Amino acid sequence: MKKKMLITALMGFMVLKGHAQTYGYDGWVQYPTTDLYDTGVMNMAVRAQAEMAARREQYIEFCANQVIEAKNDGRWNDVIKYSNNALECGDYQVFYLFRGDAYEQLGYLNYALSDYKRAKKAGFPEGANAYYTLKEKIKQLKKKK
Repeated sequence: MKKKMLITALMGFMVLKGHAQTYGYDGWVQYPTTDLYDTGVMNMAVRAQAEMAARREQYIEFCANQVIEAKNDGRWNDVIKYSNNALECGDYQVFYLFRGDAYEQLGYLNYALSDYKRAKKAGFPEGANAYYTLKEKIKQLKKKK
């Protein structure tokens, strides 16, 4: 039994030694390891990330085209739908202006005010103008009641 174990251990060591990297100047032996860079897994992850970013940009462009087309046709619900889709994909603050305009056209003034406020905080002067104009409009409507 001891002889079998010794032979098995020696065979295992020889197999490892055959695949190991040895250096002639010393007795140090480096056994094979699995490295993410060696196997290409890391490169695959980087490529997948770049591909996802490119697809996200294409989708944002598609949403922007759909928003502009729907706005020109007066389809305000579609403007809201595509603006929501674009805002879910990333930090594209300009879609708050489009969505706020659609809410205002549909009569949801508080939602429009909230979106204009977000656009104003993002640094869009159009958002600030629309925010203050709508705020005055809401004040005038409250006075009439």
